[in-house]
Amino acid sequence: MIHPTALVDRKAEIDDTASIGPYCVIDANVRIGAGCRLYHNVYVTGWTELGPNCELHPNAIVGHAPQDVKYQGERTYCRVGRGTILRENVTVHRGTTPDSETVVGESCFLLAGSHVGHNSRVGNRVTLINNVLLGGHVVVGDGVTIGGSTGVHQFVRIGELAMLAGVGRVILDVLPFAMADTQGKIAGINRIGLRRAGVSREEFSDIREAYRVLFDRRGSFREGIGRVKETVTTPAGRRLLEFLLAESKRGFAGRPKGVGYAPDGDAPVQAH
Repeated sequence: MIHPTALVDRKAEIDDTASIGPYCVIDANVRIGAGCRLYHNVYVTGWTELGPNCELHPNAIVGHAPQDVKYQGERTYCRVGRGTILRENVTVHRGTTPDSETVVGESCFLLAGSHVGHNSRVGNRVTLINNVLLGGHVVVGDGVTIGGSTGVHQFVRIGELAMLAGVGRVILDVLPFAMADTQGKIAGINRIGLRRAGVSREEFSDIREAYRVLFDRRGSFREGIGRVKETVTTPAGRRLLEFLLAESKRGFAGRPKGVGYAPDGDAPVQAH
């Protein structure tokens, strides 16, 4: 159903089961999947695709031109996955270089005022609390939660199942499975998040041992990566290793100054 006050370009492809609310604007080249619901005053533009059952709340803007002075109107893309919810005033910008794209995965929940910058890739089941700001080219792994009003620097990577504190800043890569404080420093392992995600005891033990090796004060972080190669044995541990070995344009977040890890990896302790 399309409300009579909505402005929909004839070239837009909208599934018959989608609902387009009052005063929405849908430009050409947009594709809207089955079961999508757009509340009033939503704007979808550019070469943008909304997967099935997405929900866009008032004043959400998806696929608008990137905030990049180098952008000259080239064809770039924006994709939002199945079942993702964008609350009020969320903005998701399309890519900035020709044929590039911005991607938000499936079953994500982007709360009011959050922003996904150009060329960012947000995984599945990611939650951005109110007013989270992702700069350009940010990569967010599956199952990540970022606390409200936290800003993430361009090109930062955030590993799967990480949980980041609110009202913070993140300028370095955050490891998978980590808890990060307001300065983006690693404060421990996201134990509760891992349990809720169904991570096995064996995998948790593997992750905990990898963290212990990485942050061992007797060697450098780079040396720790080398030792992690020899310790991980589970799929989760190997995914952590893959993250460590992949290209990092920002470097890795470390521990807060003066803080080490308890032997069981449950909580940070003051280093001696």
